[in-house]
Amino acid sequence: MGKWRPSGQVIIGGQAFDTDAPIVNFREGPKWDATSEMLFATLTDPNPFAHPGAVRVSATQWTAYDADHKSSTFTKRCQGRPALRHKWNFGMTAPYEAAKQVIRQFMIHHDGCATADMCWSVAQNERGLSVHFLCDNDGTLYQTLDLALEGWHGSELNPSSIGVELCNRGDAAKEPNYYAKTGGRDVKPCKVNNHTIKSFDFTRAQYDAMKRLCRALLRLLPNLPAEYPQSSPGVQSWNTIGYGGISRFSGYVGHYHLTDNKWDPGPFDFKDFCQGIRGAFCFPLFPRGVPKKDKSGADQIQPVVPDQASAVRDEADLLYALNEGKADGGFFPVGPWGEFRLWHGGIHVAAAESSKVFSPFPGRLVAARMGPSSPIGSTNFVLLRHQMTLTDRKLEFYSLYMHLADATKGDKLPGWLIKAREDKTKKAVDKPGEVWLLDEPVEAGALIGTVGTAGPDTLSKGQVHLELFSISDLFEGLPNIPWETVDGTSGGRFCEAQRVIDIIDANKDGLLSRDELKAVFTTGGGRQMHYFVTRHVTEWTADPPWAEALRQPKDFRDVKPAVIEQLVADQITPGLWWDERVATHARLPPDGVVYHYHPISFVRWLNEQLIDAAEQAGPRTIDPRTAQGVPAGVTDDRAGGNMLSKDALSTVDECNDKLTLKDLVQGFEAKECGNP
Repeated sequence: MGKWRPSGQVIIGGQAFDTDAPIVNFREGPKWDATSEMLFATLTDPNPFAHPGAVRVSATQWTAYDADHKSSTFTKRCQGRPALRHKWNFGMTAPYEAAKQVIRQFMIHHDGCATADMCWSVAQNERGLSVHFLCDNDGTLYQTLDLALEGWHGSELNPSSIGVELCNRGDAAKEPNYYAKTGGRDVKPCKVNNHTIKSFDFTRAQYDAMKRLCRALLRLLPNLPAEYPQSSPGVQSWNTIGYGGISRFSGYVGHYHLTDNKWDPGPFDFKDFCQGIRGAFCFPLFPRGVPKKDKSGADQIQPVVPDQASAVRDEADLLYALNEGKADGGFFPVGPWGEFRLWHGGIHVAAAESSKVFSPFPGRLVAARMGPSSPIGSTNFVLLRHQMTLTDRKLEFYSLYMHLADATKGDKLPGWLIKAREDKTKKAVDKPGEVWLLDEPVEAGALIGTVGTAGPDTLSKGQVHLELFSISDLFEGLPNIPWETVDGTSGGRFCEAQRVIDIIDANKDGLLSRDELKAVFTTGGGRQMHYFVTRHVTEWTADPPWAEALRQPKDFRDVKPAVIEQLVADQITPGLWWDERVATHARLPPDGVVYHYHPISFVRWLNEQLIDAAEQAGPRTIDPRTAQGVPAGVTDDRAGGNMLSKDALSTVDECNDKLTLKDLVQGFEAKECGNP
């Protein structure tokens, strides 16, 4: 095993990508190529060809020893993914750009074996199965399949997943002295499907290798977020969910999440692992305007969300005050500069210029603009797309940070910009004033920029526009929630929703003046709208045409057309960015109609859900004295059942044969076959 020196390169769609993980891929060590239909001599089994049951079908094809497949001439160990089989040699040579769209799960197993060599021998020679990675005791990762290919490791999740086998004997009750000759291994009891099992833990080298690998995959696989199955918000599920539930999930899963006759990967803590690679949930700015002191007296590096609900509310109140305290504009859900009935999807938070702005959740930075200022100040922005899980609900939403300082001019560039400049294919980041289309992973708490200056005339000051929106209503159907949906699509760019107008319009003339807006927010009346979910066209599109839209309502009846044209040219057009090009790349609706949430309320509410659920669940403690061996009928991956999906070796893909490459790039799968 020692002769294989890790290059760190992972292969996806035929391309090699550098990582800092200890990877030996199948190009470097041909022994590890699971696309081969041959048997391989291993240290575990030096002469597999002589094994009873091994059948030579041709010069390059051998069946596995006792492959539990229906045909005695079954030789293949993998196949093309269903969504990619309409071309590329039935999916076997699919390129990275297509393959990265269909990978949504990473299934983690433990193999029940002594070494990766033994696991490889079992999978390739004995059982005729495959998995994308084998993680040896010392952390070395052997990549046996291009990630674009479907491995046979997780039954019905195979078409959308990749997999890894962590080397671990597993049952410490059955063989307590198994690692005695190699220095021993920690024992860590786990509770899977209510069975308390005495298990061997994984090695530090294995945990480290997995973190390195998965941080790289966050960059390379945009639809594989660092999420985990949950029994309640933020609480890991240690029980079987079944195919019906887990098939709709995107993130990291165990074999036992799919089927109750498996218990692998035993003590692997998915919540702890995912939190370790996705960062700490934060507020977008320091609520007090400056960092708090930590217990040692040093300044906080990030505005990390507190772990007590009362403290979260206190911090949120400080951020509300930075928007509403002086009531001089930028309110939610109307009044972009403190007047009129124009919809406003976000809030303006007053802050000192160059104050740091952070990502509150993990996500992907999909678009940005940095360049010269306009008559209303900075039009620089960063747009993030987030994928998260709340129990069994998938949350996909976007966060926007407008009026940022030019990140290319600062002394310290944010990490996303450094990464984008390192990528030779993203030369657009050197073009000031243009919208850059990117796809950079961003951890929760990552620095995304600093506060710039914005605002017309006397309202110009240091501030940032924070906005949070989604394509669908994230909380529709959830019981006992504070969110109230207000449909404002009928009024176009202007709010005609009586629910909103009644709160602000004190003189009942149907118009919203700056004085009325100031009054409602300084007296606390604006809190009634903190949990509105407003559906309307975004302010960042050119259509419907702004000048025409402003000439129609009574709000602008006393404003001359020439003044309106100048207002649009100076205050609106420079900030626009949402066009078909950006929408297609970012997976946004071209018409700009989305659901908007108060960004501070959203951050507050979601974190409160996680804190409350954790308190209700209580600490997960397992009395090691109750730990026993693996129950009868439950196995790890050393034995027990084939792991093929029902479409294994199918020559017809009725679900996805009509999808175009554009569909795949957008992440679509055929609806008629039960895909979400």
